[in-house]
Amino acid sequence: MFNIFFFAFPLFIITSFFFFFFSFNMIFLNYSYFFSWNMYISSFCVSFPLYFDYISCIFMSMVLLISGSIIFYSFYYMEEEFYKIRFFFLMFLFVISMIFLILCPNFFCMLLGWDGLGLISYCLVIYYQNYKSYSSGMITALTNRIGDVFILACISMFFSMGSWNYMNYVFFVNLDWFSLFFLIASLTKSAQIPFSAWLPAAMAAPTPVSSLVHSSTLVTAGVYIMIRFNYFLTENLKFFLMLISLTTMIMSGISGVFEFDLKKIIALSTLSQLGFMMYCISLGLNNLAFFHLITHASFKALLFMCAGLFIHNFYDNQDIRFFGLMNKNFSFSLSMFNVANLSLCGFPFLSGFFSKDLILELILLKKVNLIYFFLVFLGTFLTVFYTIRLIYFLTLKNVFFLPLEVSNNKLGIEYSMIFLFFFSIFLGFFGSLYFFFPYNYIVLPLNMKVFVLLLCFMSFFLCYIYSSKLLYFNSNLILYLSQMWFLHFMKSDFLKFWFFSFSFKVTKSLNGFLELYFGYYIYMYIFNISSILNKFMKMVFSYFFVLFLFFFFVFVLLNL
Repeated sequence: MFNIFFFAFPLFIITSFFFFFFSFNMIFLNYSYFFSWNMYISSFCVSFPLYFDYISCIFMSMVLLISGSIIFYSFYYMEEEFYKIRFFFLMFLFVISMIFLILCPNFFCMLLGWDGLGLISYCLVIYYQNYKSYSSGMITALTNRIGDVFILACISMFFSMGSWNYMNYVFFVNLDWFSLFFLIASLTKSAQIPFSAWLPAAMAAPTPVSSLVHSSTLVTAGVYIMIRFNYFLTENLKFFLMLISLTTMIMSGISGVFEFDLKKIIALSTLSQLGFMMYCISLGLNNLAFFHLITHASFKALLFMCAGLFIHNFYDNQDIRFFGLMNKNFSFSLSMFNVANLSLCGFPFLSGFFSKDLILELILLKKVNLIYFFLVFLGTFLTVFYTIRLIYFLTLKNVFFLPLEVSNNKLGIEYSMIFLFFFSIFLGFFGSLYFFFPYNYIVLPLNMKVFVLLLCFMSFFLCYIYSSKLLYFNSNLILYLSQMWFLHFMKSDFLKFWFFSFSFKVTKSLNGFLELYFGYYIYMYIFNISSILNKFMKMVFSYFFVLFLFFFFVFVLLNL
């Protein structure tokens, strides 16, 4: 059975490249496909539509490419796990749910993918079956259920309007409540404030799950549907989305600067980039938000896969202060990790540069409020800061505190990252050349043109000075800033003690009640009843036997 999943890797990769080149054909010839499968039962019609355009095909190709690479990666990474078959089945269901979400323009059919992502993500987060995993899975599931409720509300509103297909409502203007519900649903899925606590908590899942969830599936689902349905957004909702996205970007950036958990730093960088994409959508730059979504998917999946390899070989340690001398034993993996990291912060001529620099220069062109302008470039500054900090702790620091275990199958794991490594370098160039060509020529004054570059250099030097000096913090303010402004505490830990103590007392009371009233008392009651029945049956049997003998003798005497 396990070999079947291994052979799914080439299938996913080939299908991914097919859809990638298919999307090229679509964008050059400017066409799309709409398929609708209809089933009629008397007067009842069931319709299942699928919509293929260049956006859905590119996104699906990235999902399949990353899924195939992660399946190959998991074949080695999960080699010693006991329930690996269950893990692979869940991964397949997760990918299928994402494909439903991408291709279905019908809200009711899209709910299959939307709900499937929430349910299967819960099953994957609780894979290790311990207290932390169950707590994280519950936060993930309940937060996503809020979004599910609002999607169901949108479905009921469309039900009253006669169709679930959103293409029928492109030119409608009075859809304010629908737009608000849809915006809240996408905010929950993409972990924007105040729903941000579940995303770092989902790091309790295995690293391949984190790589898939935080690159191209669960968290990007909210951004994808906002790009799809951006024409429903009113100006007031765009202003609200701008405020929420920038707050999320700053909060996650500050938390990433003070965090020492390797996987959580990468998760917080995902949260920061999601806020950046949402900010682009609020400005009306939907195509560029999608471009950044695609480039971000490639290097973020690579980041998680390299991080999982490092954690695996450092005896499951995730604290970056214990890493060091990585360039001696992990030269190829570390080079891929650093390329993905530099692509994340927008290093020139890597994939992230072509999307991020384009967006920042268009923001410089737009008439943006000074406070919002400051916040978006502060978020960029923080992105470069925690990225260089991660590079410093893993590459430049020449000391580590744990024994090293270099795995024999490490080479097989590195092979699984090759496609994503090349995509992290070249995807941005090809995307800007063939998909977003009109945006490439932006004329700015020299001081504005070098502003972003100077900001990145300043962040780099400050980070280098700061990272080499401070290895721990002892301040309540820094604790507040590093813990995502206590969002996770307000969501779960604040009421955890009261709920657990109440449930413990109720459980003990019920156990005592059940043991007493449904144990000893029921036993005595049944014993008494059975004793009475036993005596009654003995008496009946005795009378029956005596009467039988009496009539038998009477019958014998009469016949004589």
